Amino acid sequence: MEPKAKMCEHEGKDLKDATMYRQLGTIDYGLLYKKGEDCKLVGYCDADYAGDHDTRRSTIGYVFMLGSGAISWCSKRQPTVSLSTTEAEYRAAAMAAQESTWLIRLMNDLHQLVDYAVPLYCDNQSAVRLAVNLVFHARTKHVEVHYHFIREKVLEEEVELKQIKSEDQVADLFTKGLSGSKFESFCHQLGMVKILEADVEGEC
Repeated sequence: MEPKAKMCEHEGKDLKDATMYRQLGTIDYGLLYKKGEDCKLVGYCDADYAGDHDTRRSTIGYVFMLGSGAISWCSKRQPTVSLSTTEAEYRAAAMAAQESTWLIRLMNDLHQLVDYAVPLYCDNQSAVRLAVNLVFHARTKHVEVHYHFIREKVLEEEVELKQIKSEDQVADLFTKGLSGSKFESFCHQLGMVKILEADVEGEC
């Protein structure tokens, strides 16, 4: 809604646009889940390396989709400083893998069996290679043991870490500022729609 929009020219006159009143004090956006789609669990993870100018800590973000809509997401500052972009992305992937494990168990409890490796998309090639490489790298020996959780889940074929182009990384929504067009595009990909404009007939 426009911040300076006028409901009517003078008090007592007819409203110019009655629907504008419905936008006052209400949520404009919602998540739309479409019926009849292939409901596969898919994840995206990202990190904004050293984004905090005071502490130089990185911000991680991840989102999981089920079919056409997001069902779980997170934006969080990492508790320790990462020494490289690869390390920051690797930590982000590890945290996303933990969420993936929980979601898999939840879906299994709901009798929606997840019998496939959940795709987890990362836009850092080095982080992807690190997760699938059994060699213990000297440059990552200082990384806390629990962050190597992602490697374990990849080996167990519970998660499949895949590379994605940076321009297609929807998890950027949770880690950095974006242009208006990119922001709207990613919101649309996550299933976010304007409630007053959404055609929800036949959806769930």
